[in-house]
Amino acid sequence: MSHRFDRGIESRGLRRSPVDPARVDREIAEARADLSAAKRTLDQADYKWAIVKAYYAIFHACRSLVYSAGYSEKSHDCVIVAVQDLFVAPGTLPAFVATAMREAKAAREAADYGLTDDDGTAGAIIRDAEEVCRIVIEYLGDSAPETAE
Repeated sequence: MSHRFDRGIESRGLRRSPVDPARVDREIAEARADLSAAKRTLDQADYKWAIVKAYYAIFHACRSLVYSAGYSEKSHDCVIVAVQDLFVAPGTLPAFVATAMREAKAAREAADYGLTDDDGTAGAIIRDAEEVCRIVIEYLGDSAPETAE
């Protein structure tokens, strides 16, 4: 594991936890709901909220991976580190998953704090969220309940 992963364990930002399939499923359901909301708000030209919801779709999808591996986290950065070390580094999932979360997090922070948002960024983050959700759901097996579009 990477130094960042080890630091996360030492600081208790990452902790071993029993795998709870219902918890994993709840995260996937939340990812789907956030992705659906991101698409709706993009259609309403609410670009900031579309970016925020698309980021959270990616976050919840990635957190489901962390939970499925028997870990829990205390920060969004710990989710990125865990996905990178547990799934990307060994070649289980493409680097795109961790990269998309990093980039979406930066876009969300820019939209929230820098008040910079636009339709191009929102559309790109939503497309990334769709792909991350597809990859994660395919990897985990589609056991989470569907949400309405």
